[in-house]
This record gives sequence, structure tokens and C-alpha cells, in this order.
Amino acid sequence: MPDVVVLGAGVAGLTTALVLLDRGCSVEIWTRDDPLDTVSAIAGAIWYPFLADPRERVLGWSAATFRMLAQLADNAATGVQMQPVVEVFQRPDPELWWRSAVDRLAMVPGHELPAPYQAAAQATVPVCDTTIYLPWLLHQVRARGGTMVRRSVVAFDEAFAVASVVVNCTGLGAAALCNDPSVRPVRGQVVLARSTPVRFALIDDDHGRPVYVLPRRHDLVLGGTAQFDDTRLQPDDDDTAKILAAVRARMPELREVAATTVRVGLRPHRPEVRLELERLPGNRRLAHNYGHGGSGYTLAWGCAQEIATLLGAGQD
Repeated sequence: MPDVVVLGAGVAGLTTALVLLDRGCSVEIWTRDDPLDTVSAIAGAIWYPFLADPRERVLGWSAATFRMLAQLADNAATGVQMQPVVEVFQRPDPELWWRSAVDRLAMVPGHELPAPYQAAAQATVPVCDTTIYLPWLLHQVRARGGTMVRRSVVAFDEAFAVASVVVNCTGLGAAALCNDPSVRPVRGQVVLARSTPVRFALIDDDHGRPVYVLPRRHDLVLGGTAQFDDTRLQPDDDDTAKILAAVRARMPELREVAATTVRVGLRPHRPEVRLELERLPGNRRLAHNYGHGGSGYTLAWGCAQEIATLLGAGQD
């Protein structure tokens, strides 16, 4: 019998399981979907706080995750790389509330930028190639004795039948599992394109529709959309056309870029990330770790470490 059952095998679930294993717990992951079939596999997976609150807690989780991913980037097998990124703004004084979480950040003044941009921030941040990173996480879990069981769960009592500690990393599934109506889907569509040399990754989130260019080892991830309460999982041709047009307009070197694949996922948004511990009758404990919005990869290690601390894992 495992010490802990982790529900969910996206980046939050796998990372939480790995941290608990490293702190001496035996762990079983229960998941409806293979990790490469979760929304985590579709994400651009750049370190960047997006659609996640409250800021005070998100900042701490983000900083911890930045440090861990920066270490993992030293190992090519992880699929993590440190990537120069430029975020552009159409206002001269952007609120970079997360800047203390990164190692270095430089501002570019407006007079050095093309219209309509009035400022830009430059930093080097981790980017996770999901096609490599998720299998690497799963391999690390299994190498430490963790196991994964493919099954759906409709009530926590199913997991409590085999372990006294359950960690809920079910993302969007928490809406039904926890009867939590504050969890909302945010549709994200991305375009994959052939690998093309670019000077830097690009983020433009200053006008309601996120635009980003994220180079990975073998391709480019181009985005995107952030459509609340839109549950369509089929690619939308109009969204694809808008993504390509936006990218081409911002990066001249991509003026001939074309889609090779289009993918859609539903981000699990919540007004505030739910990370807390419930103590239940019968000495049972239920930890919640969901509602990360578009920041799953940005928060994963920080949230997992806090969950382990709340559970007292690794403490005598």
C-alpha cells in the first residue's frame, strides 16, 4: 500500500509525486490520461506567470520553480533549456511584479522599439520541451519506485481506500471532483512550426490575446488564445490564421512560417490557485494542488515542495 496517492499525471501531478518520493514517501499516481495526453503536453511550457493568483504566493512558487528548472537545464536529457525571452508592452511602465523571481532582467526603452511598443523586458528563463520533459519526469518517478495506474476517479474515497494521504492534482477535473464551480476552462490553441532560428523567444500579452514564439529543440511553438469557458477541443482555422498573422507581424524572420500541427488544450483557471491541506476524519489527509491557469510549468516545483512540507514529508 502506498503512503500517498497522487491524482493526476500532468506536470503538477508528476512533479508532486517526484518531490514526495525524494522525501521518502511511497507514491502511486492515478490518472485517467497518459501524461502526453494531458493539457500539460500542449502547453508552451515557458517559465512565465500567466493567469494565476494570488500574486504573493505565485511569486514564491515561481521563484522556487525557476531555481529548480535552471538546475535541470544543465542536463540535456530533461528537455529544459534556458532561453532568452523578450516581452513587449504598449505602455511605458509595465508592472513586472514577478521580476524578483528571475536572475536578471533588463528593460529596453521605448525609443529603441518599433511602434506601437513603448517598453520591453529582456530575461533568460527556462523553457520545457514537453515532448521530452514529461517523459523524463515520469521516468524519474518510476526510477524512485513510484507507480502509475490508469483509472478515473469520481470520489476521493476511492483513493482513501488504499492510502491515508491523497494529493489532488486533477486540474480541470477538480471542478467536478471537488464540486468547485470556481474552476473554469480557458481554451488555448497553439501552432507548431518547423524549427527556425530566432533571436529570442517572444511574448506579447498586452492586448487581451496572447502572442508568443517559443523555440524548442525540434520545432517552434506559436500562440495563442486565452478563451474563457470555451471547451472546444478542435482546432479553429480562424484562430490559426490569427496566430500566424500575429507572429509574422512581430518577427520578420518568421514571415514565411507555416503550421505543421495545431493543438488545443483547456487550462484549469481558478480565481486563486488552491494549495491547502484538509484534515479529514479517520486520520486522513487531503492536499489540493490545482487551479494553476496558464502557469502549470511556472509553479510546479514550488507548489510540489509546499505540498510536501504541508504533509510533513521527509521530517522526523
